[in-house]
Amino acid sequence: MTVRLLRAADLALVCPMAEAIGAVAAGFAALSAGHASVPVRLSVPLRDGGVALTMPAALGGASAYSVKVVTVAPRNAGRALPVVIGTVLLGDASTGELRALIDGTALTALRTGAAGGVAARELSRLSASRVAVFGAGVQARSQLLALAAVRPISETRVVTRDPAHAAAFRSWCAEQPALAAVAVRGADPKDAVSGADIVVTATTSSTPVFQGVWLAPGVHVTAVGSFTPAMRELDDDTLRGARLVVDERAAALAEAGELRGRSADELVELGEIVSGRAAGRSDDRERTVFKSVGNAIQDLVVAGRAYERALEAGIGEEIRFP
Repeated sequence: MTVRLLRAADLALVCPMAEAIGAVAAGFAALSAGHASVPVRLSVPLRDGGVALTMPAALGGASAYSVKVVTVAPRNAGRALPVVIGTVLLGDASTGELRALIDGTALTALRTGAAGGVAARELSRLSASRVAVFGAGVQARSQLLALAAVRPISETRVVTRDPAHAAAFRSWCAEQPALAAVAVRGADPKDAVSGADIVVTATTSSTPVFQGVWLAPGVHVTAVGSFTPAMRELDDDTLRGARLVVDERAAALAEAGELRGRSADELVELGEIVSGRAAGRSDDRERTVFKSVGNAIQDLVVAGRAYERALEAGIGEEIRFP
């Protein structure tokens, strides 16, 4: 048996952000319609505050299934190593045979960015152009690329604890053709969110990274960093009176610290909005919040799309396994 190995560079070639956004939108619609089988992820604590997560997914009628294993090691930030490391297995849904081994770190960034892109497309104002980004790592970068794919982004203010990280973020932005028209500068939290149309939080913070009272009317917020009940990037003022949208209710209520104490009927799934079964933004002054803890359906649909394109283009390395 042969397995196709897709590294980060291969993934970028076979599944650009626009395609990933389309795949994730369809995946969320299928999830909310009850066509996907996605158990709540299994979490295993590791040393130094780290965690290992397993995320399987299958989709009715689809030819493939996926399993992702992800580790989050907060102390890696000081070790010159990625904080998030992952591997995705893509298999044949009929035979169970392994078909592809995919860089899960790159795929996680791509599919999480794509989810933010779907949310911004459905929930932010059409004219949204000013962005505040908390964090400067892989997730923050992917989010900005996705926003630029769906909205006319012209200004980005980045907030980091280390000025060097903000400088690296600006340098990276300058190298991205999709961000050529975007002015990027460092900012403090209050300055960043003041007048912003879209706010993105992509940090590993356990406490809110800005005050909700600083937000302008009509802002859209995407929060993708916190992923346990003990973590929260958003305060109560940010959520108060907002339309609260999640990737999947059960997982969000189980894992999102921001949503502790909330009930399922207070939340709308993004897939319900994508499919037209629920409304998105009601007017230009409404605040919308997309809280994502990640869902394995995103991995499956993006991995499946990437594998199909890789086969067509002959991209990736074929290895014999086992």
